[in-house]
Amino acid sequence: MTKINLNDLKILISQGESHTLEFKKSTAKLHPAFKTLCAFLNGDGGIVLIGITDQGEIVGQDVSDSTQQVVAAEISKLEPPAPIAISYLILDNNKQVIVLQAQRGPHAPYVYDGRPYQRDLSTTRMMSQQRYDQLVSKRAQLNYSWERFSSTLSLDYIDRECLISFVESAVKAKRLTSLSLQDSIPLLLKKLGLLKGTTLLNAAIVLFGKDFSFDYPQCQLKLARFKGKDRHEFIDSDLIFGNAFTLLEKGMLFIENHLPVAAKIIPGKLKRVETPLIPYEAIREALINSISHRDYSRHGGSIGIGIYDDRLEISNTGGLQHGISLEMIKSGYSELRNPFIAKIFYMAGYIEMWGRGVPEIISSCLRVGDPEPEFIINDDISFLVKLKFPAELRSVVSLSTAKQEQAEIAWVDSKLKILTKRQREILNILMSVTELSVKQLATRLFNPPTDRTIRSELMYLKKLGLVSYRGKARNIAWFFINSEDR
Repeated sequence: MTKINLNDLKILISQGESHTLEFKKSTAKLHPAFKTLCAFLNGDGGIVLIGITDQGEIVGQDVSDSTQQVVAAEISKLEPPAPIAISYLILDNNKQVIVLQAQRGPHAPYVYDGRPYQRDLSTTRMMSQQRYDQLVSKRAQLNYSWERFSSTLSLDYIDRECLISFVESAVKAKRLTSLSLQDSIPLLLKKLGLLKGTTLLNAAIVLFGKDFSFDYPQCQLKLARFKGKDRHEFIDSDLIFGNAFTLLEKGMLFIENHLPVAAKIIPGKLKRVETPLIPYEAIREALINSISHRDYSRHGGSIGIGIYDDRLEISNTGGLQHGISLEMIKSGYSELRNPFIAKIFYMAGYIEMWGRGVPEIISSCLRVGDPEPEFIINDDISFLVKLKFPAELRSVVSLSTAKQEQAEIAWVDSKLKILTKRQREILNILMSVTELSVKQLATRLFNPPTDRTIRSELMYLKKLGLVSYRGKARNIAWFFINSEDR
């Protein structure tokens, strides 16, 4: 901590009280002064000056041995024990200003006289129960992370097919030998460090478990495609419970179904060239990071994927760990919150090297001319990656196109603008048949959504002039509009 002289003191006072600075006129205000010091320990650190009025006037304080003993006694009321730097600045009138400095504590939450406090702007107040519980959970993870805790579930809750699929991937990535394919489930889990004796660790359930909604409700993925740029109206949404590999697969499938692409389609043929607005490698890296680094100790937590008209957002509960900044992770620094979970992803070939996540997300977007991703961190509560769509779609060049097809492609391009994977799938189905009802169309889709969502997709294609319908009410049938009919 920095030692403060009289000149430093005057500069500090000129700045006024703030999130990290508070004035007290005398030791008569020692009790509220230490509440603020407790709040500083739980926040970003700060300084309390005793002998300064609320208006910033330096009046000083008589300091005796008894005064120093009282200050020391108040420090002992801070738990867990925290280093508070104390200095005494002598003024011309022989009075002194007591300077109390607290840095952000590594073992928050701290309490003073049995109660926790936090700083909001220049005000100190009692910490909320929710915030206190979050900090307690975080402190526990400093010594023993949640993923290492013993699970109450048995081996019956392990998805055998998922575990075997992982082993096959790890063998292919040359991070396990082929002999591992002959191991039993318990032996595999022991080799991976996920089974201690006969007890599964939490990490085993997160990675390879099944049936999550009751015992592990935090193993969930929230999916939404919003209409417009805010959350007022859904086009499609879903809530999925599952292990890490299931959430990754379902999340990418949802994104592929909804992410707009620049595309050229030749009517009546399957040939097309597509470029997603955001590179899939950047999206996949962001989703893997969310799964690997999130805070699983919060049972109400989740991972979220939100797709808007102008951006894609991936969020997770749990911000950066203590002492790590956004600049550090952008430069490639990595400190794993869940080493077991990250190790399994590495062995499966999903993570090539530690610390590449955020730099890879950024470079993948910049390589194709997309805006640089935005990272929004809400203390240790949440982490959000915002992938903005480019202002204009990237040009897509057809690899092989006959001259007589150029006019038709140009017309489709001018109407098509952007289509999602699902819209392209619907269009392709209708191009191969005479007509279909919504329910008939649903049976042909690979991963059919609700009838309402299908109708919404069809109306969008109709607006582009690519499809239309005949009939009324329940007898409506949809069909592709041939070029000669336009």
